[in-house]
Parts: sequence; C-alpha cells; structure tokens
Amino acid sequence: MFRHFLLVFYGPEILFNLGLWFNLSPMLLHLLWPLLFFWNTVGSAKAPALTGQDVIAKMHRKYAGKFDPYFTFDQTAVLYKSPQDSTVQVWHEAIVFPGKLVIKFDDFSAGNGAIYAQDSQFVFKDNVLQSRRRRVHELLVLAFDVYHQPVARTVAQLQEAGIDLSLARQTSWQDKNVYVVGNPEGSHFIIDQKKLWLLQTVRQTGENRTVVDLKGYQKLQDNWIATNLTFSLNGRRTMREVYYNMKFPNALPADIFTVAGFNAARW
Repeated sequence: MFRHFLLVFYGPEILFNLGLWFNLSPMLLHLLWPLLFFWNTVGSAKAPALTGQDVIAKMHRKYAGKFDPYFTFDQTAVLYKSPQDSTVQVWHEAIVFPGKLVIKFDDFSAGNGAIYAQDSQFVFKDNVLQSRRRRVHELLVLAFDVYHQPVARTVAQLQEAGIDLSLARQTSWQDKNVYVVGNPEGSHFIIDQKKLWLLQTVRQTGENRTVVDLKGYQKLQDNWIATNLTFSLNGRRTMREVYYNMKFPNALPADIFTVAGFNAARW
C-alpha cells in the first residue's frame, strides 16, 4: 500500500528527476513509467501462505538420502499407572524405512508385540494375532519416514491421520524457533525450524489428547535419533521411552515385518 502511494503521488516527480540527473530523453522516460508500475506490483505482492506441505518438503530436502534405511534398537519403556505407580519393560524394535516397524515386548521368545506395516497395526499375544486395524503411525512417519519417501506420500498419510496441512505457522516454542503444522487446538505437530526434525506430536481424538515429546537427539553414524520420548494423555504422563543399543545394519530380513514371520523374528 505504501509503495502504491509513493507511485501515484511521486511517480511523475521521480521520472522528472531521473531525466534531469541522467539526461534521459522524454521517449525513454515514457518507457520507464511501466517499469515503475511493475516494481510496485511485485514489491507489494504478499508471499504465499506457509502450508504443512511446505514444511514437509523442507524436512525431506534437508535429509533425503542421508540417513540409513535400517535401524534396530532396544528401549526401556516405563509405563505409568499413576505418578507413583509404574512398571518397567524392555522392548526390542527393528525398522526398515519407510513404513515398517516390528516390536517385541520383553523377551524375543515371549511372543508379544506389534507390527506396523502398510499403514496398519498388527498386535500379537503369545504369538497369536489378536487384532489388525488400519492406522497411520504418524510418529513413525514424522520422525523417520518423511526423510525416506516422496513428499506426496507423507502428505497423504498425515491427512489420513487427521492433520490439517493447510494450517502452518512459524513461532517460538520452548526457546526454539519452530513450525507448528495443523490445528493447535486439535491434531498437530511441531518441527524445529533449524534442524528440521520432530519435537512433538499431538493427536486429538474426541475429548482425548495424546501428546508425544521427543528429546535427547543424538547423532549416530550420520543419523539423528531422538532417544528420549515422553507420552501423555490429557496432561497425565503415561509412558517414557529411552533408547539404547542403537544400530544401523546393512539389511534386515523382510519376513520379520510380516504376520507369518513374527513368531520367529530375530535381529
């Protein structure tokens, strides 16, 4: 608006002074007049609004091809019934990026755990499949898969998970400059602007609000991994995960990510 004001009221005077200073002909000054209008139009145009897809594209560009596709680790899982009552388990996990995760609870031979693959969740007890349901694992998508798969694939998964990618903004959070993508009052996620990695996910399901905070990022063989995760439900802490024994093997058996292969799965 200010540029437009300057052009309307001072444009002729600007051109007149240019003619005097540089000894320009009237014909050349006449040709310069449209350029002033172009300068006004370009200079006053608003930058496109930031979207979640823009943020996802930034994340992908920064690390695509730089992280290993296979990852195994153990974790201490502290499960809280209340702040004073908790139990500790050891989980063993293996991932192939993008999109395949197998978890064995406690001992490998106990037969309890889960598989996440093809945007579905498979839960096992005593080596028997107990349930199967469609589920996008947005934590897996945003912490890992986003760097290993096309942007369009990540966008589709997050939209299915109920995150409004048309909503995105830059702000400050916990002394960091961040991107907040999604509805702040509903499902959304928070990305570190500089590092372009995940800091928090929020899933709103009815009146229930599940929050996952990711901290303790470590660089291991050129892979950045958040090693300390805290889960909460409606403001109450429900679980804490601490990763250790982290490895990046050259390959993993394909069948450990299948229902048929869960029983014998080892890595």
